[in-house]
Amino acid sequence: NLFNEWYARDISKKRRISNKIKGSSGEPLSSPPYGYMKDPENKKHWLIDDEPAKIVRWIDSMRLSGMGSEQICNVLEEHKILTPIEYAISKGFKKPTRSRNSNPYHWNSSTVHKILSMQEYCGDIINFKTYSISYKNKKRYNNSPDNMMVFKDVNEPIRTRETFEKIQKMSNKKPMKSGEHNMFSGLLVCADCGSNLHFHFNQNNPTIKY
Repeated sequence: NLFNEWYARDISKKRRISNKIKGSSGEPLSSPPYGYMKDPENKKHWLIDDEPAKIVRWIDSMRLSGMGSEQICNVLEEHKILTPIEYAISKGFKKPTRSRNSNPYHWNSSTVHKILSMQEYCGDIINFKTYSISYKNKKRYNNSPDNMMVFKDVNEPIRTRETFEKIQKMSNKKPMKSGEHNMFSGLLVCADCGSNLHFHFNQNNPTIKY
């Protein structure tokens, strides 16, 4: 057991050093996100995958029009747009997932939020976004921006930087499920922890609001 642990630790150390070298040189350490695909002639470069790239731009336009993540999910499902995982599987790519939804068109708001928050769609490569504490701990933790490495304009962009910045400014102003915006959205925070306060209404009786 001791020798096995030494071997695992040595392999993990070598992998970390290799990833550090690759990541510091601008080589992407993760697979291309939804909307991109690997260049057959250069695995280190991403090409735009036209079909999902159109969906990414459509999601951007819906968000800029004031729609929230849940509303965007409903529109995508109504138009029978495959989720990123289902799209990848339909193209023959293997995706690690513990469970698949019985409805291949059912989008989660977290998926939409992730797409809206990804700077990679501006054509950038961002390495070291997460880290692990130990080779024994498989959980990944979000890295601080200071420890990330950003390489701009590496790939052809799917969205403009102006669009990305507008979307990020809107991220603190979350619309209610009804589509209505509260005048204090993104302005009021908790005095103790600093988290945003969110407007809420009773699902059964929308006239009850707080």
